[in-house]
Amino acid sequence: MTFLGFLLLLMQAVRPQAASTPTNELPVQMGFRVSPDTVLIGQPFSLFIKVVAPKGVRFEFPSGPDTATQNGVRPIELRGEKIVTMLGDTAVALYHLVAWDIGTQPLRFPDVRVTFEGQERRPPLGGASVFVKSVLPADTSLRVPRPARPLIVLPVFNWLRWLALLAALIAIALAWWAWRRYRNRPKPPVDPYVRAQQEFARIEARRLLETGEPEEYFAAMVDVTREYLAARVPGVRRSDTTRELLRTMQPREGVEAELPRLLDRADMVKFARADAAQQEAREAGAQLRAIVDNVEARVNPESEPAKRQAAAKGRAA
Repeated sequence: MTFLGFLLLLMQAVRPQAASTPTNELPVQMGFRVSPDTVLIGQPFSLFIKVVAPKGVRFEFPSGPDTATQNGVRPIELRGEKIVTMLGDTAVALYHLVAWDIGTQPLRFPDVRVTFEGQERRPPLGGASVFVKSVLPADTSLRVPRPARPLIVLPVFNWLRWLALLAALIAIALAWWAWRRYRNRPKPPVDPYVRAQQEFARIEARRLLETGEPEEYFAAMVDVTREYLAARVPGVRRSDTTRELLRTMQPREGVEAELPRLLDRADMVKFARADAAQQEAREAGAQLRAIVDNVEARVNPESEPAKRQAAAKGRAA
């Protein structure tokens, strides 16, 4: 069914409730119908208004019901927008409404305004009403509206407890970070001569000569000496072969002159698996320690070996 056909049926269904006016007044007839006339709270219903007047008349329908509240309740509410159309000299308006209070509720619509050539008529809509049924049992039909609810009071959140917990977590994290940095801190460098003396003492503590391992004792003492020379003598590297080390150091005087023989003998023991007597290994260890002392005294005049050598020369003189 088209909208035009719907309005034609509406015009036929709405019966005028206003009689014809006297001849000296603007002839206007108006009718309205509430459908359905009995509803529940929140159930939508419709108000149909039909006004018949001469051609050329201007119609002004109200925007909607009066929205003032009664006892804190808005009885009638407009849903959507009004629908107005003209068919010749007939104007039709449709309102979709909702009721929010029980009992007979007047729709409280302002009057319709009709004007023509300076004349004005205001057909009243004060008689339009709807009956709203109660869903309560019969013995509780005397309903007392609930009082207005108080404003929502939000609980006060105690931030101090959570701030204290956050501060404790931050302190724990900082302490853990500081402990890790302290544990992984770079160790201060050890003086090459001090480190060599510590390694010599560690080898002696293993008592390799007493347990019948002179070859391992000999090789370990030579390795400590080579590490010391690489750290103390300029140009000597840990990766140098025996020939490269001797070419860089060029030992010719004093106890250092024994270094080429000791290194060659150590190579035979380590790489050719030559045997070494216990006495030979003990003497080689003492000579290697003496070489380390002599080199330290030569390259570092402020060292303890240099002071010992100076003191010994003074006694000899």
